[in-house]
Amino acid sequence: MVDGLLELEFATFLTKIPQPLNNLNLFPYYGNYIKLANLEYGILSENGVVQPKKVAFVGSGPMPLTSIIMASQHMKSTHFDNFDIDEVANDVARRIVASDAELEKRMKFVSRDIMDVKNKLGEYDSIFLAALVGMSKEEKMKILGHVRKYMKEGGALLVRSAKGARAFLYPVVEENDLLDFELLSIFHPTNDVINSVVLVHKPVI
Repeated sequence: MVDGLLELEFATFLTKIPQPLNNLNLFPYYGNYIKLANLEYGILSENGVVQPKKVAFVGSGPMPLTSIIMASQHMKSTHFDNFDIDEVANDVARRIVASDAELEKRMKFVSRDIMDVKNKLGEYDSIFLAALVGMSKEEKMKILGHVRKYMKEGGALLVRSAKGARAFLYPVVEENDLLDFELLSIFHPTNDVINSVVLVHKPVI
């Protein structure tokens, strides 16, 4: 994906300058990420997820902007585990975060396919699923089923999706794809934010 290549190239550039975290705003889509993170934190807060102890971000990539923005601006005591299948992406992301000792303590990068992560998923109060995790409908549904099976009861799952013309960029997750969850909120932006946001949780039995 072009987005992924742009992120890798820019993230690699950031690792070569002092204080990369102070220069995130040089990334062309930084403002978009700020708006999306603010939107997502607002949706989480409205549904009782305010300062989760542990969060997993699945598909964090070489430039984990959402995790960085959430950790530094909204969830200032939360521990983040960022999962990405690509060790190169994780290595670059680690180097960006390493420039801030406090953030580095709360942010880990795990190079694993999320389909191979099982019981550990039960540790998280909230799980984020990036839009490009599961590029086909079939793959996305398998991942959603796997996460639901192993996540904790009452845990929140925030899924990024798309609607309308934006579906050409990202896979679409419909409400009826999430019938095994309890739907808490669904939001389709009308501004320059690209991703729709769907918040569900695993019912407590």
